[in-house]
Amino acid sequence: MRLFLLLGIVLLCFGCKKETNVKTQEHVSTKPLDSLSKQHIELDLLKLSIQAEKDLSSFEDFANLKNLAQTMRGANAFHVRKYADSINGLIQTFEENLSEDLNVNTINARITILLTEAGLLRQLAEQKNPETEKVLAANTRLITAYNSLVIQLNELSLAIPENIEKELLRELENKEE
Repeated sequence: MRLFLLLGIVLLCFGCKKETNVKTQEHVSTKPLDSLSKQHIELDLLKLSIQAEKDLSSFEDFANLKNLAQTMRGANAFHVRKYADSINGLIQTFEENLSEDLNVNTINARITILLTEAGLLRQLAEQKNPETEKVLAANTRLITAYNSLVIQLNELSLAIPENIEKELLRELENKEE
């Protein structure tokens, strides 16, 4: 009997020593994006030159892209997150509907950069709890890429085509004679 009692105590002691692995989850507190926040980026949008504006006046896709870029420029992180998918779609539509005179390497390169930045913003926006600072930084890069496209459009509209340049040189030679 004593043997059974001793054996019971030993088993009870070893049974109590069994370690239990409890996984603890770290609770990371992230502040959700605030729809009423007044925090937005401080980067201004560049304007099209008068000639570029005339050239693009009938191009509705660029007008839509420009309007959404203006909206995103003044938007807080909450609204930038909501518009991230829309800007990506507008850029793709703009790229698909480029006219012959705009379908040049320099413009295509700027559109590719713009698409990349829009994709990165969309990827960030799809996260469960993105940080406000990261969303605003991605929005700044997107607006910078948009400004780069505007600069290139301005340069393209102000560039003198070769035929016009040759014609002007002929007129100048005729006047000198």
